[in-house]
Amino acid sequence: MLVQPQQDVPGPGPRVPWRLRDLGLAGAWVVAVGILTIIALGIVFAVVGDTNDDAEIAAIVGSGLALEVALLGAAAWFSVRRYSCGWQALGFRRAVRGGWWVPVVVVLTAWLTLAVYFLIVELAGLGELVPESTLPEDFFDNAAIVVLVGVLAVVAAPIAEETFFRGFLFPALRVRWGTFWAALASGLLFAALHFNLGSIVPFTVIGMLLAWAYVFSGSLWPAIVAHFVFNSVSFGVAVATGGGS
Repeated sequence: MLVQPQQDVPGPGPRVPWRLRDLGLAGAWVVAVGILTIIALGIVFAVVGDTNDDAEIAAIVGSGLALEVALLGAAAWFSVRRYSCGWQALGFRRAVRGGWWVPVVVVLTAWLTLAVYFLIVELAGLGELVPESTLPEDFFDNAAIVVLVGVLAVVAAPIAEETFFRGFLFPALRVRWGTFWAALASGLLFAALHFNLGSIVPFTVIGMLLAWAYVFSGSLWPAIVAHFVFNSVSFGVAVATGGGS
């Protein structure tokens, strides 16, 4: 079955062949990979005993890469592989509307969202809700680890996370719940992936912005580019300032 490219249409949105059951199975797969990765790390550290900081950071980054692969693999398996629908069904197609300015608007609005959120939590005295960096501490002390972290943050995360949350999760939810609630739900799960309480609100909004880019353009590429630019700037600032926080 060949799925036609989605168009920006009124109503709940264009249909995709995968359903909520597929989303649940894909989510269970990702969670299982995450749990197995944590268990594997625990066993390695228990067997090896004391390890240096670089080895620990490399192991953590490696687990992050495994999670990104799990996200991409789950999205592909329960859509492209299961329904023989082609990668265009996940949004890998030419944009039908917009241009280079779409990811620019998303990135600028994302930074504005973070700035407003920072200001609000600081004025409210809620320092514990300030988002923490997802980059490992002291990763910049080793050139090889810097490269590994760069691959994770700048290459793997934009492709895998946009494919899973915007290309796979969002359109299936959109058919049932409509655009806004699907964007909210997928954005909330995207924020939860960062494993930081302070990231929930701003990254949910950013996830919704990325969903808007997908809906407006009819293509996943603007969302991937925006995610790439956002992470590249964050990574570059972390390296330039000598820390991830």
